[in-house]
Order: sequence, then structure tokens, then C-alpha cells
Amino acid sequence: MTIYTTRETIDQAITTFYLDREGLPELIPIGLGPLDRELGGLGPKSCAILAAATGVGKSSAMLSAMLSSRVQVGCVSVEDGPDVVGARLISALTGIDSLRIRRKDLSDAELEKINQLSSARELANLHFSYPIAGTIDDVEQSVRELCDAGCRMVWLDYLQKVRGHREERRHEVAETFTRFQRAVARGNAAGVAISQIRRISDGERIPQISHLKESGDLENEARVILLAHRVRDPERLDRVRFRVAKSTYGGEYIKFDMTRDESGTLRDTKYLDWGEDM
Repeated sequence: MTIYTTRETIDQAITTFYLDREGLPELIPIGLGPLDRELGGLGPKSCAILAAATGVGKSSAMLSAMLSSRVQVGCVSVEDGPDVVGARLISALTGIDSLRIRRKDLSDAELEKINQLSSARELANLHFSYPIAGTIDDVEQSVRELCDAGCRMVWLDYLQKVRGHREERRHEVAETFTRFQRAVARGNAAGVAISQIRRISDGERIPQISHLKESGDLENEARVILLAHRVRDPERLDRVRFRVAKSTYGGEYIKFDMTRDESGTLRDTKYLDWGEDM
């Protein structure tokens, strides 16, 4: 283990943030516009958590972020296979509702639009691995292969689905995140793990870090924790609010909304000022 002096620690920070030369620091964009604009992205070898209750739109937000990414990005999906993920991608890129895709309730023009997707430039940077109901060993292997394919950002969908390596659930979830983070670091990438939160009452409508389901030590290990919940919208839009509940980089004032469009896809909508209500 290398021991650093104070001077060496400061020098490392100066090098990391390019304070000693021209150019931007090597920060890896998450793909969520307001977050990247404020934080600049995640540093290599660091991980964040996106947490929300079931049905809020965690996976949809992940796909939106992946499609917006400026770097090669990968997803380790341990719950949904290529049929589900593929249908969501088709919806996001064409605006066609995923239920209509499932029923094949499509016009000839829509079918032609879907057939042309293979050449869509938005797909060039996206990579997926599907160790459905896989073990933590499967997840680590998937991360390694995605990084070998050039991915700089890797998503894990989702933490609580990885089972079988510990008897106690809190320790199992914590170890899953730790080993995911270690695998990402070995690939010199950054990562975001999706996590569930426990069911909360109307009186607790805004989720807190303490609501992370079977959280273990997630709140201590994650560099950024982004929490999401649905909000009541006067225009009756399906609106989801995101806020930074923890950041070791600062920026815990950041919050923004995404709105679900007719295809069921969450889109980046607007950044909220600090004074606005949650």
C-alpha cells in the first residue's frame, strides 16, 4: 500500500482536475443533463446510485441517460432481457408506445421506421449484457467484458436482484455494490447502480437516503446518491423529480424533473432552482 504525503495528495488532485495544464479534466458523463452540467460527471473508478420506488421509472431514466451519453456506455441487466430492453429502446427512438410494439399494433410506416433503427447513430455507443437473475460473479464478468469493449460508464440494473452470495440481505446488497464498484474501477470506468427504496407513505412522499431498501453501507460507499419520486403535476403529466441526496463533490442542491412522453420514455425537462418546492 502506497503512503502519500499531504503534498502528494494535493498534487494528485491538481493532476486529476487538470489544474496544471490546459484542457478539461477526465470526468465521465452520466448522461443526465442537469447532473452532468453541475458536477461534470463522475471520476474514473467511482460509482453512484440512482434509487426510487418500484414503478417510478428508474430503468427508463437509465435508458434516457444512456442514449444521451457522449461516451461508450454499458448496462448489466439482471432483471430484463433484450426483448424488454429492446422494446424500450425502440419506443425511445421512435415515439411508439411499447405496449403497441408488444401487440404488433403497428402501421407499415412504423414498421419501416423500426427496421431502420439499426443505423441510428444514438445506438453506436450502447452495449448490453444480460446475466438474468445472475450471481455477483456473473455481474463482475459482465462489467469486465463491457469495459473491454470500450465502455467508460456502466449501469447495473438493479442491485437487489443480485442474490446468492450472502445470507443476510443488508450485507448481500452492500457486497454487491462493493464488488460492482471494484469491477468498474478495474476497467477504469465509472458506474451507476440502480437501487430500490422501501415503500413510503404519502406523509413521507419525498424519499430520503434512509429509505434505501436493504441498503447496507450504500450511503457510505456511493460518491453520488440520486433519489427520484413522482410528483403531482397540474398539467397531469407523468412527472418524475430527481434530487441529489448525497455528493462527495458538492452539489446537493441539484434537482430536476423528467416527464414521461406518449411512448412511455422519460425525457430531460427542466432544472429546478434551489428555492423551488420539492
